[in-house]
Amino acid sequence: MLRVTQDLDLRQNQLEGYKMKRDHYLTLSHLFEYPDESYYSLIPQLISELATDYPDATKELESFSKLLPADIYDLQEIYTKSFEVQAVTSLEIGYLLYGDDYTRGEVMVGLNQEHRAVGNELGTELSDHISNVLRLLPKMQDEKVIHELVTMMIGPAVEVMMKEYSPSNMEAKDKLYKKQYKTLIIPSIPVGVFLHLIKALYMVLDDDFVLVKENKPFGDASFLGFLTSELEVEEGKKSSNSCGPTFDTSGVMTGSSCGTCV
Repeated sequence: MLRVTQDLDLRQNQLEGYKMKRDHYLTLSHLFEYPDESYYSLIPQLISELATDYPDATKELESFSKLLPADIYDLQEIYTKSFEVQAVTSLEIGYLLYGDDYTRGEVMVGLNQEHRAVGNELGTELSDHISNVLRLLPKMQDEKVIHELVTMMIGPAVEVMMKEYSPSNMEAKDKLYKKQYKTLIIPSIPVGVFLHLIKALYMVLDDDFVLVKENKPFGDASFLGFLTSELEVEEGKKSSNSCGPTFDTSGVMTGSSCGTCV
């Protein structure tokens, strides 16, 4: 009986330690949300949380902090330009890996189930938005599922995000946006600022889960590639049956980008 009690206590301590080790993902998740005044206080908080065990990620966060504009409106502008309007990359991991393919809908449904199971509120973002997924990690209990989620989805998606900041990809996206919208949005702050945050996240994930870099289950998946395809569809360069599905916040297909798919 004593042995059983000791084993239960050990398991409970392991679970508590596991939760503590994952708490930094909650702070990280907020840094990928649309910024408000509290954003500035989150960065030193996260640096403090990571300083001992994640020195490389801490350096990236310190660089990120130094480059951030002091004015909240400038910060919101660069966030919007980085991830929403004429974006550098997407923060929706399903889109980064699958584009608007039907597989993404299946992924979103599965993620939505995980969110509901632990009471993780999604807010206004989709279930595969990186902020929602990071906030999910400390609340999950099944370590095998967590490891698969990180190594097979989150890690590869964050790697795609980093690649989108390469000079060649940045130049190619600018050409696409200029062709499509006739003008480019030029923010007052260089868009490379958020690359430091994305790199910090990748380093933390790698330290916690040992990401397998040579494992490329998604081949050449890229935001640039999916963006190019979308803009070609808009310009009518693809046949009418080459449309992509659209999804609601639960991942349920609600229609298609061309209005003809069922």
